[in-house]
Amino acid sequence: MLAAKAELEQRGISVVGPTNHEIIRSIYFFDPNGHRIELTCVTATAPMLAQLDAVKWQMLDEWAQTRRAPKLAAWLHQQEFTEPAL
Repeated sequence: MLAAKAELEQRGISVVGPTNHEIIRSIYFFDPNGHRIELTCVTATAPMLAQLDAVKWQMLDEWAQTRRAPKLAAWLHQQEFTEPAL
C-alpha cells in the first residue's frame, strides 16, 4: 500500500493517508473520472476477525436501525485489542 501511495504521488496524484482503521489501513485518492478510490491493507489478527464474524449480523441490524457505528464494534477503537476468552 505504501509503495502504491508513493507511485501515485510520483504521478502527481494527491493521496490521503494511510488512515488506521484498526482492522485495515487505507489510502484514498481520486481516479481520472473523479471517483474516490480506497486502497486497503488488512491488518487484523485472526482473533479480531473471529470476534467480528461472531457479531456481524447483530452489527448490521444495529447499523440499519441507528445509522451509527455499531456498539458491538466499539472495541475496535480502544487502544489495545484484548482477545476474547474461549
